[in-house]
Amino acid sequence: MCLAVLAGCGRTAPAPAISPTAAAAPSVLREADHMAATDLWPGFDGRTIPVALFDGERTWLLAHPAPSPAYQASAENPGLLVRQGRDPLVWANSSVMMGGVRTATVMPGTASASLAERAAVVIHEKFHVYQIARHPHWEANEVDLFTYPVGDGAQLALRRQESAALQRALAARDPGIAACWSRRALDARRQRFARLPAAAVNYERRSEWREGLANYVQARSLGFPGHELPANEFRPEEVRQRTYATGLALGRLLDRLDPPWRETLERRDSIALDSLLGMALTNTTAAACAFTPAELSQLERTAQADADALRARLAANRQAFLARSGLTLVIVAGAEPLWPQGFDPLNVQVVSPREVLHTRFVRLGNRTGSIQVLGDTALTAAAGEHPLFNGIRTITLTGLPGETTVAMRGDSLILTTRTVQAAFRNPSVEQLGSTLTVTLRP
Repeated sequence: MCLAVLAGCGRTAPAPAISPTAAAAPSVLREADHMAATDLWPGFDGRTIPVALFDGERTWLLAHPAPSPAYQASAENPGLLVRQGRDPLVWANSSVMMGGVRTATVMPGTASASLAERAAVVIHEKFHVYQIARHPHWEANEVDLFTYPVGDGAQLALRRQESAALQRALAARDPGIAACWSRRALDARRQRFARLPAAAVNYERRSEWREGLANYVQARSLGFPGHELPANEFRPEEVRQRTYATGLALGRLLDRLDPPWRETLERRDSIALDSLLGMALTNTTAAACAFTPAELSQLERTAQADADALRARLAANRQAFLARSGLTLVIVAGAEPLWPQGFDPLNVQVVSPREVLHTRFVRLGNRTGSIQVLGDTALTAAAGEHPLFNGIRTITLTGLPGETTVAMRGDSLILTTRTVQAAFRNPSVEQLGSTLTVTLRP
């Protein structure tokens, strides 16, 4: 049965446009293998790690020992397997268990990216597979990010001071000046970490291991182009994004001050990158360097203004999401919460103590069914104290398009759009105007 919530109920979504990277996918994988043959990291050989690459039209598979029958050999590209469409396991630049084997997954690159840049992304994701096998404790706990005190202006000012010192250390040609600014960066970090809860400190250091070092290996495969830290640093809430840059920056300074550091870390993989840098600095002679009082004052004023603006921006983003025109879908969990089964930590905003705006991907489920949102925005409201990990009481989607299909198949409700797939058994459904409320029952 079709619930005619919108005119056009029952129409299918338009076919996605073919990615401009589709024709380049085999070349990207071959270039990544070429890069992997170089000295990127001790013990890491990306050529032996399976990868699945979706190019917007097909999914390509390389070096997998037990491929799914859905994949067929590519006549034009020996050694590569291919299937039409996106493999359901491939939804982000990440890694998944595919046929019992940990496999790197890569989504289409941007049209402006070069062949080498796209191949370097493959290297990045393959290095994650290596890390999971070799250094599993480098994984950060994403739970801790949701309660990180991003609105603390004093902490943010020290963070900006640390980043500015890292930038100056990287730019310095004189070894003594580089050592001095490295020490200034570590001094600011020590003060900042003293203000943070232990879980937040642990989150940063583990993310620098995992994401920062993957970013370092990616940049190393390209010959370290460009700058390691952006001139304007990062937004207050971009804690995870920053660790990509700080991990790379610390690695570049260690290349300069302690060239065997990669081998040291492989042998003693519980040493934080900032601790490694501190150890390297004990054997160096530093010149004099310091921020001026005016520079420190400016950093403090800007940090506080950014922290204040963050609160206003999150409130505005929440309101703009709720005001979107079109169908609004609210799924109410009822007695049994929905539980996170997947989300994109780079694209979430904690807009209130118990609400999270997922701006790209989230998947939730319980014993009655599941919902996945990919390529759109959803708002989750917590069932407990933690904004996500004590379970979800409601998930709200707004602005659903005209091709939305809502149907009952037996005792199950099935909802499908270009970006949303949901199926729940035996719910109650109520429509009031353009809002459809689905309440889940045990």
